[in-house]
Amino acid sequence: MEKPSPVRRCSILVCYGAAGLLAAGAWRDYYYPNGWHPDAAFQPMRIHRLMPPLLQAPEGLLTANTRIEISLQAREIRLYQNDQVILQASVAVGQDDWQTPMGEFAVRDMRVNPVWRHPITQEPVGPGPSNPLGSRWIGFWVEGEYHIGIHGTNQENLIGEAVSHGCVRMLEKDIQSLYSHIQLGTPVIVKP
Repeated sequence: MEKPSPVRRCSILVCYGAAGLLAAGAWRDYYYPNGWHPDAAFQPMRIHRLMPPLLQAPEGLLTANTRIEISLQAREIRLYQNDQVILQASVAVGQDDWQTPMGEFAVRDMRVNPVWRHPITQEPVGPGPSNPLGSRWIGFWVEGEYHIGIHGTNQENLIGEAVSHGCVRMLEKDIQSLYSHIQLGTPVIVKP
């Protein structure tokens, strides 16, 4: 059998090397869909061949069967994953003149330790026990500057009541659990 010429061997090596780089780049785009962050500290990446396939799936696939359902009449929220209830909790909802909007929405904004602004004075209230939003904010409806979301509360004794200006209030332990199971785009269904 004839030995390939050095030029041919070099071109084969270059082709395999380029294919490897393309595969690594495609893997990086798949594993890190938001792209490279030049300001982030360098962290070596390793491909774990024995990692379960579920952990390699994109986040959207992992939460594709996740949804939040809110019953205004029952004053209850349920988090479903694959049609199984994984969280059920009592909530406070919008009062008569400020009802929580009904319909099908999606999570549009998620914040840890949000800053609340007084609706009249616009004075900010930072994270802590005096913040009416608690420690988590999950926004699902926006109209102009008016935002509706699911959040914690510093008035946990009002859970189960219709007292908010349209938002859905939860106990701190419940909002933190809900927050950890969802991501942007998770469907939110508000029923009467």
